[in-house]
Amino acid sequence: MRRIICLAFGVFLTVCESSLFSFLPIELAKPDLGAPFIIYGVFFLSPFDGLIAAVLFGFTQEVLSNGPPGSMLFTSVGLLLTCLFVKSRLYIESRYTFSLVCAGSVLFESLLFLALSLLSKGETRDIFNVLLYAVPDAIVTAFVALFLFSFLERFRVRYFSRV
Repeated sequence: MRRIICLAFGVFLTVCESSLFSFLPIELAKPDLGAPFIIYGVFFLSPFDGLIAAVLFGFTQEVLSNGPPGSMLFTSVGLLLTCLFVKSRLYIESRYTFSLVCAGSVLFESLLFLALSLLSKGETRDIFNVLLYAVPDAIVTAFVALFLFSFLERFRVRYFSRV
């Protein structure tokens, strides 16, 4: 039940990100609010929780975006698989490390999206736009991840440790 509440909060933030941020005049920096939940699910809960988060957030972003079909879900699952691969090699000890990993994951997702569009359609016209927006998005996501990590840790300590 508590994981469902946490996922529902994440989906709410993702819906706000995908739908409401398109109306804001700030075009350069829009955070990816699904990536911190996927990373937190893999590193601190279980791979199954990370899979549920990746599919749920990827599908939510897929429905609300105008990208190529399947691209957002593909990048979310790609992030999940990368986190599972580096889980034994990377130790997240503080919210600052978590924030750095979230920023790197946004850059990774952007590069994966570029590779997908290049391989599927052979498009190279939007490469500079994606690269231009990837770095500010990563910085804003890292800033938001600081607060999300504190919230998720407090939520986990308060509710998940009572089992």
